Amino acid sequence: MHYIEVPAPYFLFGTQRTSEEFWSLPEWKLMGVTALAELGHTDPIYFIGWEMVGELANEIRLFQEHFKEIEFDADTKSSLLAHLVYCYNLLMSMAPQDSSPELTIG
Repeated sequence: MHYIEVPAPYFLFGTQRTSEEFWSLPEWKLMGVTALAELGHTDPIYFIGWEMVGELANEIRLFQEHFKEIEFDADTKSSLLAHLVYCYNLLMSMAPQDSSPELTIG
């Protein structure tokens, strides 16, 4: 089993209150973002296996496509998106193809 450690700062996704406010926005469900919309309600959330990691990639894509429509502090939403992309790409670059990756966020 391989572990990928995300270096400090460990608070990449903000505080609990910020997470609850941001991921509780009704826009997420309208965009089709379901797993990430659970952050703040259910922490942590898990993406286990390549299929679920693919679903995360789709939710990140939807976040990027609808970025301007999300009414929230621009710095906060930019930071959250950047950290999601960072963690996803770190996993993709380090996890062997024959593995069963598990990404925990929260």
